[in-house]
Order: sequence, then structure tokens, then C-alpha cells
Amino acid sequence: MSRTGEEGWERAIAGQLAAGLPVSDARFDRLLPAGLARLAGLHFTPVAVAVRAAAWLTAGGAGEVADLGAGAGKFCLVGAATTPARFTGLEVRAGLVRVARELARRLDLPRAQFVQADLRTAPLGRYGAFYLYDPFSESAAEEDERLDPWIPTTDREADVTTLLSRLEAAPAGSRLAMFCGLGGPEPRGWRLALRQPVNERGDLLDGWVKD
Repeated sequence: MSRTGEEGWERAIAGQLAAGLPVSDARFDRLLPAGLARLAGLHFTPVAVAVRAAAWLTAGGAGEVADLGAGAGKFCLVGAATTPARFTGLEVRAGLVRVARELARRLDLPRAQFVQADLRTAPLGRYGAFYLYDPFSESAAEEDERLDPWIPTTDREADVTTLLSRLEAAPAGSRLAMFCGLGGPEPRGWRLALRQPVNERGDLLDGWVKD
């Protein structure tokens, strides 16, 4: 297939999402390098969940949404394709940031941008909405189920507590969406406004609003 043909196929995915048409995870994940595509079902937000979460987050009026632990950028790419907002993915691993930036270029989604950053210290004040898909769980996975087999083991409970304490400083009216929870305490100062099962397993998409 020619490079032009490849780009036509890739950009058609963004066009279908923008038009409200369903795109399967199997099709979307073909965009990823093979090693990441193999693990996408474990670590990356399903397309249908990303569409719901992005719509709910931006319905509160946020002009920019932060994905805290963006991986290869799937949530931000879907959000940028389906809403008018800007989506910024914060990810500590430079290799995944490079993959995400390349996907944004290939899909022609300039409102999806990606920054190498540590969630425990990255500035969060500019964002009006946040998305979380358990960003600290990977280090506890089996080595062959990690995106990066050399990711250091960290204190997940402490990392979750640190991140949630930082989100307490978000201004009133900010929105926070969490897929599958965090395996930790509920965010303090936030009111649960949405709880939806999103698949047959009963995984939940929760939406919180800052009081």
C-alpha cells in the first residue's frame, strides 16, 4: 500500500469518529506499533468509553482536557476527533509520547497534543477537566503484560494519594472522569455526578464534579 493510501485509511478513522460512526477497537488499534497493539486491550481506553468520557468532560465547558497517564494517546485522539476541545496527554515515558505525537500527525488531529511529564509533579492548573485510567497500575502487572518491561516498581497507593491530593486544588466546576477507578480512595472535594457500566464485565465510567 502506498503512503498516500495508508494516510487515507488512517484519517478515515478520525472522520468516522467525528461523524459519530462507530470505530472498533480492533480497527483503531491497528494504528499502533505491534507491541503496543498486542496490549492495547489491557492498558488503553476502549474507543466507545473514550467517546462517552470525552463528551461528558467537555459538556462542562472545558476547553482543554488532560489525560493523566496518556500512554500512546488513544483517549486524547478519540476526544480530539469527537469534540471541539483540545486534549493534552501527560505521559512520563518519552517513547510513548513519540508514538502518540506520530498518531496525531497521521490522523490529522492537531488538537491532540502530548507532553512528557510526571503526574506527581506536572503543572495541572491550566486544565478544566481530567481523565484517568488507573495510570499507576502497570508496574504491578506481569512483565509480559507491561507496555515497558523496565518500568520501575513504585508505591501505587502513595502515587494515587499524591495525585488525588493535587486534584483537590482544581477550581470549582472542574470535571474528572475515571474509567475502572483508581484502586484507592475517592477524590476529596469532588461530587459523583455520573456512574455508568460500560461493558458486560460491569466496568464503570465515573464522572466527578469539583465542588
